[in-house]
Amino acid sequence: MPATTVPTHTIKCDGPECNKLITFTEPEKKATFDSPANIWLKSLRQIQTVDQRQFAYCSDVCEIMGAKSGQHNLPEPKKIIETANPAAVKAAAAAADAVKASDENLKSGVGGPVVVTG
Repeated sequence: MPATTVPTHTIKCDGPECNKLITFTEPEKKATFDSPANIWLKSLRQIQTVDQRQFAYCSDVCEIMGAKSGQHNLPEPKKIIETANPAAVKAAAAAADAVKASDENLKSGVGGPVVVTG
């Protein structure tokens, strides 16, 4: 008997707290989708981000939890300075402290009026 290749499909919900996962072969596809135990497959939604990452969710709740977890956001670039010297590190720390102090002043109303010029 010759070898036969049968493709399998795996569908998993990407919800952070969801454990729904199913694997089936092409001939089993209709029976799998028609099974009452797999009703969640009929409401499956797929999300694709601009950078081509793909997510699948079994329900509104899982989709909301996935978005809430931040997994749809673009990964942020590293914030580590590879070629820093002590003076550059000190200047960056001073700039960060100035930004923090400015934000605190704006939020508390301390430091006088804010003037916006165009």
